Amino acid sequence: MRARAAAARVRAELEAAGIPDAAIEAEVLTRHASGLSRAAYFADAPAGDGACARLAGLVERRLRREPTPYLTGTREFHGLDFLVGPGALIPRPETELLVEVGLAELEREPAAVVVDVGTGCGAVAVAVADATPDARVVATDVSADALRIAALNVARHGAPVALVRGDLALGVAGADIVLANLPYVPADAIEGLQPEVRGWEPHVALDGGGDGLDLVRRLIEDCGTRLRPRLAAFEVGLGQAGIVAELAESLGAKAGIAHDLAGWERVVTARWR
Repeated sequence: MRARAAAARVRAELEAAGIPDAAIEAEVLTRHASGLSRAAYFADAPAGDGACARLAGLVERRLRREPTPYLTGTREFHGLDFLVGPGALIPRPETELLVEVGLAELEREPAAVVVDVGTGCGAVAVAVADATPDARVVATDVSADALRIAALNVARHGAPVALVRGDLALGVAGADIVLANLPYVPADAIEGLQPEVRGWEPHVALDGGGDGLDLVRRLIEDCGTRLRPRLAAFEVGLGQAGIVAELAESLGAKAGIAHDLAGWERVVTARWR
């Protein structure tokens, strides 16, 4: 079967199941199953022997709402391809703003110590290290499963990133820059998330407690009382930026808020020096 005909069938199945962006997903799954480049796909090359069976298996899993990046095993982030799996949150495009905030600060001092707290698959840490090789990057996570995936991505990109398992930043002695994409979903809101998220991604990477900010508060307090970084930046959810900025200022920091491309208050910055 030709690749685009196969993709058209997949698209119809995904649309019937109410899965958004069915055309894009059908292309991604068809290309993954057939091993075709994007150019070969649009040239409507044959899918190849065995591709239809592989594609049928992928579609069956997708209809159970397993996220496409878990099916393909990779996700693009900040221009790099990352290995992903059920042990770590799938990196989101909006988190690239956290990387950009860190890189802007590194322009002042490229050899600074950067700590990525709650690194997950390592996307933020590796992206920072790849863009600024002189930075000394440390990535922490409480999850051994996440750190196993992060280690694969560190090796994949040859990134100079040290991985530390531990509770938030308690395993590091100091930092010039702290970057954190911690769980910020209120516990009682998890069941209302998309089925791809609530049913497949690790809840330890989602659950931020009562109002979603339990871990963020702990890390800000650690920054304000012990680490005292030059800059700390926290990705937050809708409606949380003001609360986080006020907490940072109560601990002596000068707070700011950065907006993502959609105009949402996405990253709160705190400066102590």
